[in-house]
Amino acid sequence: MAIAERLYYDSPALGFAARVTDIRLESREGAEALWQVALDRTAFYPEGGGQPWDTGVLIATAKSGAVLEVPVERVEEDDAGEVWHSVRKPLVEGTEIVGRVDAERRMDHAQQHSGQHLLSAVFLRELGAKTVGFRLAALQTGAETVTIDLALPPGADKLTDEQLAHVETAANRVLCEDHPLRPAWVSRAEAEAMLARGELRKLPDREGPLRIVEMAGIEFNACGGTHVASTGAIGSILLRRVERVKQGQRVEFVCGLRAIHAAREDHRLLKQTAGLLTVGLRDVPGRVQSLLERSKAMAKELKAMQRSTPAAD
Repeated sequence: MAIAERLYYDSPALGFAARVTDIRLESREGAEALWQVALDRTAFYPEGGGQPWDTGVLIATAKSGAVLEVPVERVEEDDAGEVWHSVRKPLVEGTEIVGRVDAERRMDHAQQHSGQHLLSAVFLRELGAKTVGFRLAALQTGAETVTIDLALPPGADKLTDEQLAHVETAANRVLCEDHPLRPAWVSRAEAEAMLARGELRKLPDREGPLRIVEMAGIEFNACGGTHVASTGAIGSILLRRVERVKQGQRVEFVCGLRAIHAAREDHRLLKQTAGLLTVGLRDVPGRVQSLLERSKAMAKELKAMQRSTPAAD
């Protein structure tokens, strides 16, 4: 069986025509079954490289005109390189279908993944911190964070608030400059030459042509994931927090609409807290500090009273 043509590599199109080449049972629980369908070509991105899979629908039309829409719940690639689409209704081998990828989920993942490329490049350029790990949480509530793990240069112990603010500002400036992102296929030898020239940070351990994503004027990166057309489409980058991990420093961030959702939720919580304290938003830290100091003073006073009270016989 021929391996499916990956349409997402070279085209942003989310609709496509294809033919079912194979089907297999993934799992069954009572009357409920989950099937895996292989196609001769697909625009659905399978889980991999730290990026979650696409979702959407497969649409089959019978000779009678009846239309069957089958939601795609998961997409994964097996060890042989075949792409399998998990569905709840079986599609017969040879069936002609139309596939439609969920546009909101694809754009979200592309924004986060392209934002990661940009942040990794800026952290390396500005602080000498190399990205050694990446995880993109699938979109659920709208504000899930993405993480990169950074190995800091020798002598650096942690990232300071000032450094994080500097990187965040520098990355968002690149968004405004709207640098194009261009994927291209190069030979293994050409990719190794790019690595030797310092144009690439690393290469995957695989043979054959490699897909290189260029962020014009910023970086080249060997990557098979989905990306936006230019840095402006990332929308925004908001750094959330940093913590120490085994590999170094883990930075949580959000891009695009996730950044909007996160900022909106932060404001909602701050407003709710201000209401409980009956102060304005900007006065919340001062009021909390005052309450903490008052609590400590009362605790100190209580201990003093306990020490001065004679023990009962």
